[in-house]
Amino acid sequence: MLPSLKETGLRGAAALDVAAMASALERYRATTAIFSPQTLQGLVEYIEAGGRRPSHLRFGAVGGAPVSARLLARARKLRLPIHEGYGLSECASVTTLNTPAASREGSVGRPLPHVRLRIADDGEVLVAGNLFAGYLGEAQTEREWWHTGDLGYLDVDGFLYLTGRRRNLFITAYGRNVAPEWVERELVLDPLIAQAAVFGEARPWNVAVLVSSPDSGAVNIAAAVARRNAELPDYARVRRWIVADEPFAVTNGELSGTGRVRRHAVYRRYRERIESLYQQEHAS
Repeated sequence: MLPSLKETGLRGAAALDVAAMASALERYRATTAIFSPQTLQGLVEYIEAGGRRPSHLRFGAVGGAPVSARLLARARKLRLPIHEGYGLSECASVTTLNTPAASREGSVGRPLPHVRLRIADDGEVLVAGNLFAGYLGEAQTEREWWHTGDLGYLDVDGFLYLTGRRRNLFITAYGRNVAPEWVERELVLDPLIAQAAVFGEARPWNVAVLVSSPDSGAVNIAAAVARRNAELPDYARVRRWIVADEPFAVTNGELSGTGRVRRHAVYRRYRERIESLYQQEHAS
């Protein structure tokens, strides 16, 4: 018998009772579990606050949205056996996965044995093997390769690295393509930056809305941005930024239930301040 959503701690599509989730993992002696970034973060925070670590958990996969490298490091510190993966509903879920025997930091793992994977000329990830028959009410799909809409690359050992969503790709005023998720992932590697949303469509340089870590002052944030910019090519660097009024969250509509930044919502809220950054630069 499967436990109810309430028993597992899920409250609709955007709320979580972490204590209930941890209790269910222990009660059912779960050895394997699949997490979204948000549910993993909840479990990590619960254990860090003194909650009991699931004693039977031997393997946990996390996916569904970009996963912070810092969150994975916190999970490892708590001895949680968490491994990042990647999948799509159209491919019967999991397509690539890191494992204890084959894992590479920053990647979403190697393709599973039944999956074929290649990268299109424009950087889009294409997947074949065990594809779905089609969407309900539509004609049966006859595609051999499924266009995922995700951008990424394979290393020489076959590990997949995701750099962003094709639909989120923006083009700067100088004609350079920038995947904002790539830049955001680099920014949040700094411990002083908790969350980031990057913008720059048709602009000569990029701006960001940043959520700072607790006790991070403006000078420290400037140093953090400078450190991360040093790891990026010039066209991807963040030239100006604003500090968000509050963290991106499901409750304020700026984060999806799986942990993806809702960039349209963030832009809508901070539009005037973002535009003022460009106006200030132009005036000077």
